[in-house]
Amino acid sequence: MAVPDNDPTLPRSLANRLRLARWALAWEQLWPALVPPLGLVGVFLAVAMFDLLPLLPGWPHAAILAAFAVGLIALAWRGFRRLRWPNDREAARRLERDSGLGHRPLAALKDRLATNGDDPLTRSLWRAHRARMATLVRRLHLALPAPGMAARDPLGLRAGVILLLLVAAAAGGADAPHRLARALSPGLALPGWNPASEVWITPPAYTGLPAISLKPGAPTKPIAVPTGSIVTAALSGGWGGADLVVDDLSQRFQRQPDGGQRIEAAITAGHRLVLRQAWHEVAGWPIAVIADALPSIDFSQPPQVGERGRLRFAIAASDDYGIKRSWVEIRRPDAPDEAPLVVELGVPATPPRSLESSSWHDLTAQPWAGLVVSARPMVEDTAGQVAGGDSVTLELPERNFTNPVARAIIEQRRLVSDDRSKAAEAATALADIAARPEGFRDDMTVFLALTLARDLLTADDFDLADVQDLLWNAALRIEEGALSTAERRLEDSRAALDKALADNAPTATLERLLDEYQAALRAMLETMTANQIPSESAPPDARVLGEEELKQMLDTMRGMAEAGSREALQRMLDDMAQLMAELRNAPASAGPAGKAAAELRNLARRQQQLLDQSFRHDSQGGDGKAAAQAQQALRQQLDDLAKGLGNTAPDGLDAAGSAMAGAADSLAAGAWPQAAQAQAQALQRLEDSADQLGRQGTGNPSRDPMGRALPGHVLGDDGTTRIPPQGEIQRAQHILDELRRRAGEWSRPEDERDYLHRLLKQF
Repeated sequence: MAVPDNDPTLPRSLANRLRLARWALAWEQLWPALVPPLGLVGVFLAVAMFDLLPLLPGWPHAAILAAFAVGLIALAWRGFRRLRWPNDREAARRLERDSGLGHRPLAALKDRLATNGDDPLTRSLWRAHRARMATLVRRLHLALPAPGMAARDPLGLRAGVILLLLVAAAAGGADAPHRLARALSPGLALPGWNPASEVWITPPAYTGLPAISLKPGAPTKPIAVPTGSIVTAALSGGWGGADLVVDDLSQRFQRQPDGGQRIEAAITAGHRLVLRQAWHEVAGWPIAVIADALPSIDFSQPPQVGERGRLRFAIAASDDYGIKRSWVEIRRPDAPDEAPLVVELGVPATPPRSLESSSWHDLTAQPWAGLVVSARPMVEDTAGQVAGGDSVTLELPERNFTNPVARAIIEQRRLVSDDRSKAAEAATALADIAARPEGFRDDMTVFLALTLARDLLTADDFDLADVQDLLWNAALRIEEGALSTAERRLEDSRAALDKALADNAPTATLERLLDEYQAALRAMLETMTANQIPSESAPPDARVLGEEELKQMLDTMRGMAEAGSREALQRMLDDMAQLMAELRNAPASAGPAGKAAAELRNLARRQQQLLDQSFRHDSQGGDGKAAAQAQQALRQQLDDLAKGLGNTAPDGLDAAGSAMAGAADSLAAGAWPQAAQAQAQALQRLEDSADQLGRQGTGNPSRDPMGRALPGHVLGDDGTTRIPPQGEIQRAQHILDELRRRAGEWSRPEDERDYLHRLLKQF
């Protein structure tokens, strides 16, 4: 007799146990039916995670998918067709069996007496029987379900499937969803379905990288794509519209008049690029979007002050794609709001990824010369990103003019540079200087420059840069004559050669620039000769540049350009610049008179400093005792110098000493204007005396800067000619000639001649 679990006469606890027994019996039927199809699904997932199916052609891929599907259906049908819901009797028997009870106590609870129950003994026995059965029912319990898989799968295949699935999941990683999608998407060549695609990625122009052509397939490594690249895709054939998908971002192809589809889109982020048409993935590639890094730059060496106040900047810069521009930004710490001074350092025409360069710059003409500034190297990459290095504090070199007229012009330049409201005052001073042309040797160029600068300063809105340039060039011409113009021409030609070498210019361009450099070099040497810068009176180890040496050096430089020895040519240009600096800065005189002239110029510079101090104190007031002591000390040095010269002392030294004594007395009394007037007289006498001694010191030199004999002198070979080594250049020239000879022999194989022509192309 069955005992239903919903019988109201049963205790609630017994009804719940019967319900659980029914579910346990159902699970013991269901799990053996689920294991085979689930195992097959696990095998398919493992195959998908290993990304094996996309390696097959379309139809075999589809056949394997169909086999998996048929197998799954068959196993499911075989297992599920025998399932049925357990009945009440089976649930009761499961409880009794799990509890170890015999005699079916649950059925006994529902039994009825088969005979007349009026007999007292019978009723007593029946009650005792039911009480015993009720006691047994309270001991009922349900064991856990036991599907019996060990007996059904003695080889443990189910554990092997789980292990295989774990390994495959680790292999798939983050790409698991895409691998599963590829496994479920066979590339079938159905009628009318034969899409053809062309995909390429064009990196941004600033990278300098070529376009990347993507071929259908599954690359093992992600394709590096610079951020901002343009992906261009063209699709023909297939069914329906297509989409370009980058991760979760989808963009629709545009229909073309020829029936195809095309798209252009920028890539800024993502890990996978997919072409999808209808439900089908036409092609896909893993990608890695690379962001553009900031460039870096720093001084490789601290800024160095060289001859004549030039500054050397040496920098080291780098960028992941290319350096477009490098410069040094100079600012005044005490005036941070002022526009910075920008010094361009130069970059090759083909942007390099790393750059190490050094260059000299003449900044003495800048209004900030003599002031403390901060210099910071800056760099810009080909993407337009700008970065800077560490700042360096230095004093911007200043040029000291010894000619009093040139110095007066520079004072007016500094005056109007510091305060534009002083333009009228500066114009008046320049007019006074121009009215005395004998002070600048009646040089018409200087006169015109001063007149033009004066006229500009009288305008309401004048260009300060034009005025500064005019006054600087005028002072430089007075100080050095035509030498400054020749020197500037030589520097410009040298800079053009440096740039051509950095830009890897063709040989013809280098030869043309070498011609210009030679002309500028000769003009510079001729100007130095005209200014009577001697060489015989210089120290014994001073350099002289002979005519033959100059010719051989220039011929060697041309040979380097023709042979392609650009690094050697750059080194020789540096050596030539050093040689010219030695010639330019060679002592202008020697002997007692020359040394005295140098000492007098030093005294004149110190007297100029005392004069400037007097002008400042004239407007501010103050005690002049310390200034009087300094002035008296300077006069004592002059007296000592005059005694050393004896009878050769210029007449102006006595007048200079008297003026210094008067200045010291005025300073001690606090009479700053009178002291300044006496100091100006002393300064003028010192400069005149220095010029006189300088002319005596130069005497009658026998050599000009090129080592040639001056008129009236006959020189022999004194061993001063220095010829650079020729062996390396000659060997390079011989190799070049041999390559040209072989390239012109038509009897040689065509492949060999092509190779020789490629070698010669760079020359």
